[in-house]
Amino acid sequence: MTLSDALAGISAVKLSTSDVIAEQLRRAILLGTISGGAQLKQNDVAARFGVSVAPVREALQRLIADGLAVLHPNRGVTVSPISEQDFLEIAELRGLLEPHALRHSGPRLTMADLQYSETVLAKAAQASDPLDRANLHWEFHRSLYKRAERPRLLAQIGGLYQGINRYLLPAWANSGLSSDWVDSHLLIVAKIRDGDIDEACRLIVDQTDASTKRVQAHLHREESLRKDK
Repeated sequence: MTLSDALAGISAVKLSTSDVIAEQLRRAILLGTISGGAQLKQNDVAARFGVSVAPVREALQRLIADGLAVLHPNRGVTVSPISEQDFLEIAELRGLLEPHALRHSGPRLTMADLQYSETVLAKAAQASDPLDRANLHWEFHRSLYKRAERPRLLAQIGGLYQGINRYLLPAWANSGLSSDWVDSHLLIVAKIRDGDIDEACRLIVDQTDASTKRVQAHLHREESLRKDK
């Protein structure tokens, strides 16, 4: 699929800011519409959005900073590749960092904090837009870790969520949410409310492991389909 084809569904109305262009490109990359390794030519993107290359250049810099694109000397900008090894590393880091954050944050969370977490989760479950759901999913987890008062740690975890969305969103689109997606998240909140932080941390790891297996299965199916073509 060419870049022009991938962006065909995006409105070509003139956009006023590089932030909006970056968000539209980010959406296409996260949903897999623009695949890993695809070249993002400034002139092509500018023509699609009906803007000059200046805001496009700024938008591409944002994608590079987010790890979604790579600048190659003499080759321009390409979408970062995806791989099972990359996905497994992200999942491994989540399993290490999130329980650590929760151990520091959990005992400090108030009843109002936990009620907010449950409200965000409900919105995530009802969201029809996959990126909205992904953002709310991260907000749910962020709300559980925010009292850790470790901004660098939360920034690291936030980056992992952004990276894992490239793998998670196609899996959601292919097979939907797991049947216990909401309940498994609510159980984490319930354990925190009961003061059982150790069990809540264990559930975070178990949930990450279960999600990892589902996404791995999706990646293997996609690889088999590519080989059969």
